[in-house]
Amino acid sequence: MRNRWLAAGGLTVAAFAAAACGTSPYGSSGAGSTSSAASPSAAMPSSSASVALKTAKTSAGTVLTSAGGYVLYYFTEDKPGSGVSTCTSSCAATWPPLTGTVQAPPGVTMPGPLGMITRADGTKQVTINGYPIYLYSGDQSPGQANGNGAGGKWHVVPITGSTSASTSPTSGSTGSSSGGGSGGGGY
Repeated sequence: MRNRWLAAGGLTVAAFAAAACGTSPYGSSGAGSTSSAASPSAAMPSSSASVALKTAKTSAGTVLTSAGGYVLYYFTEDKPGSGVSTCTSSCAATWPPLTGTVQAPPGVTMPGPLGMITRADGTKQVTINGYPIYLYSGDQSPGQANGNGAGGKWHVVPITGSTSASTSPTSGSTGSSSGGGSGGGGY
């Protein structure tokens, strides 16, 4: 009897390990990620290969998405250009940072320059116009914008000629940029 329980426990552990190493439903390029398979941050590769972002028409309008088609968000509690994300711990579990090396979608005018910051855990996070960029764990399939307006502080990154207040990533530079950077948002 005891051996049956040990065998069942071993199979359960093996099943969880296999699931953790599987492909992500958010996947985009086939490159690996240091995040678990259930994390939207797996939408971006952890390698140095650059992946083009995309756009999608959603209930919130035309927005910027990950290479896997998942809607991207910014958090108004983040101070643009500070080089710091205020979404950590349980917040980052719900709103995983967009990581990896990205390029602007072909033919799209970005709402600001692309850049990178280094999070406290050493992860490189994409920024747009100095704002750290996130995915939302509540978006279960590409093109969903379930996080838009959450708490009045989470917003999609709109692409079409939106002229938002100067504190959003949609203001500032309207030229395309595929450059990286570091520190305060890649300026």
